[in-house]
Amino acid sequence: MLYSLTTKYAVIALVDLASREGPVPVKEIAQAKDIPPYFLAKLVPPLVRAGILSSTRGKNGGISFTRDPGGVSLADVVRVIEGEDYFRECVFELDRCDGDPNCPLHDVWDPLRDEISRFLHETTVNSVADKLATAKKTSP
Repeated sequence: MLYSLTTKYAVIALVDLASREGPVPVKEIAQAKDIPPYFLAKLVPPLVRAGILSSTRGKNGGISFTRDPGGVSLADVVRVIEGEDYFRECVFELDRCDGDPNCPLHDVWDPLRDEISRFLHETTVNSVADKLATAKKTSP
């Protein structure tokens, strides 16, 4: 379970969006987070189709959450970008892992993969944004 640059950009952008009000232009988030604007613009449509974001065109347009970012888990974002099979991938094989107990690495990888998956499912975009905001307030 390694994260693609695409997934990292999506998470970074959504965490930034969670700390803002109203529709925010994609270019504004891209500039603030040093993400290529054209790259971030390509991530918006799948997140809209998944019901995580809405997108509005025009002078006051931009992207916004369709639901409370406290209800959007990091797993939701990873699933949109990487696909459902991501949660069954094995770092030691090219194919997805079927949890074969005869695999010599099963006992090594499965518990770690399950823990990462649990973290992604339990951690929301909003909780990450809150932690970052708190860290900024308390740093010198």
